[in-house]
Amino acid sequence: MADSADTPTRRGLWPVTVKGRDRLRITLILLGAALGGYLVTCVAYPAPLITRDHAVARVLGLPLATAQKELEDQGLKVKVEGDEADPVVPAGHVTWQDPPAETVLPNGSLVHLTTSSGPEPIPVPDVISFELDQARQVVEAAGLRLGALDSIASSVEEGIVVATRPATGTTRPPGAAVDLVLSKGPADIRVPDVVGLRQEDARHRLEAAGLRVGIVSTRTGRPGSAGTVLEQRPASGVFSPHEGRINLIIGN
Repeated sequence: MADSADTPTRRGLWPVTVKGRDRLRITLILLGAALGGYLVTCVAYPAPLITRDHAVARVLGLPLATAQKELEDQGLKVKVEGDEADPVVPAGHVTWQDPPAETVLPNGSLVHLTTSSGPEPIPVPDVISFELDQARQVVEAAGLRLGALDSIASSVEEGIVVATRPATGTTRPPGAAVDLVLSKGPADIRVPDVVGLRQEDARHRLEAAGLRVGIVSTRTGRPGSAGTVLEQRPASGVFSPHEGRINLIIGN
């Protein structure tokens, strides 16, 4: 009877004991596999516990030296690829970075920089045969400005542009000055001789010929020559355009 009484108890406890051992063994196997996988991963792909990756700083528009220092302080390397014209960014400042800002890179990665060479030079426009106002508008529209005006005798009509300084097609920085040479008209007036005349008489004779008095200077001459023309430039007989200026030297 004792045997029959103990049998149910053993039969009732045995399944519980087996299940508990199975669970423990399975748990240990899984923990061992996980630990083994972790160790294998650490050996095959070692990595620091603290990452050294960086979000690349934005250096666009900065001077090259400043941009280089900022990136190198992050532990990155810099390679300058050259420069390119830029109408806005000053020369020597960064216009492009690759990879772009905020890209996450590991320590020692390379960042490529391109710098500005300044605005693109502007070719002097062709304004030959233009009137002065038209030439000014074209020069300014090109991004340049009008400089000094000069004039020479020419076969073309008076006031027409006959040359530019520098010459057409020459490149200049934006905003640079362009000088214009205008026509005085054809040199078809023979300069009269006014040497020996009083200054006022010389002026009347020149104006009657269609010319004007230019620069007047003085010089000591022979006795009695005070107030009279000692010399004229250009000399008499030379052809001058209409309203050309004749410089006079007056005795004192």
